[in-house]
Amino acid sequence: MPRFTNPLLALALLIANSANAIETLAYTVLAEGEAIEIRAYEPHLLASVSVGSNFENAGSQGFRPLFNYIAGNNADDMKISMTSPVIQEPDSARWQVSFVMPGQFDLESLPEPRSDQVKLGQRPSTIMAAISYRGGWSRDLFLEHERRLFAALENMPYVACGPSKWARHDPPMMPWFMRRNEILVQVCRAGSDGALASLAATKEG
Repeated sequence: MPRFTNPLLALALLIANSANAIETLAYTVLAEGEAIEIRAYEPHLLASVSVGSNFENAGSQGFRPLFNYIAGNNADDMKISMTSPVIQEPDSARWQVSFVMPGQFDLESLPEPRSDQVKLGQRPSTIMAAISYRGGWSRDLFLEHERRLFAALENMPYVACGPSKWARHDPPMMPWFMRRNEILVQVCRAGSDGALASLAATKEG
């Protein structure tokens, strides 16, 4: 068994192993581009809150009511396992922060939240472009990798037809340089009627 003389490194590896043990949102890789993947996500359930904050603080504001919900602040006093990622996406002039619910649940079996802030909903199957990166949770780092994602999409037969989502896989106590993050954006086949329809619906929403 390896021994670590650096206690901070040992703690970081322990946290990383714990994070890797939790359930993650499942997907199938359909294609790969320059540092990006095209993924098919199955329908899944989200517990979400809408917060009025800036990009970097929205996650912290949304985390507490969502954590309270899975910790038992619900109609059945049920504890629900934490999953990854935590998803943040635009919600008009606000931000929507979401926990993915474990795959064992459906809308009927999920307990109702006690908090009016927490809303439950189902997302349909979706095709997403994804870029992964490690590092801190700054807006500048997000925008840098978002630009890389859209640049890579230009060389693939897909176009974005939805807003960018920020997916964070690690807890705040994870050292910043080890945090695994992703940017996800819904895509459609370039030139397809579905792409135009989805893009129009996004703009109307």
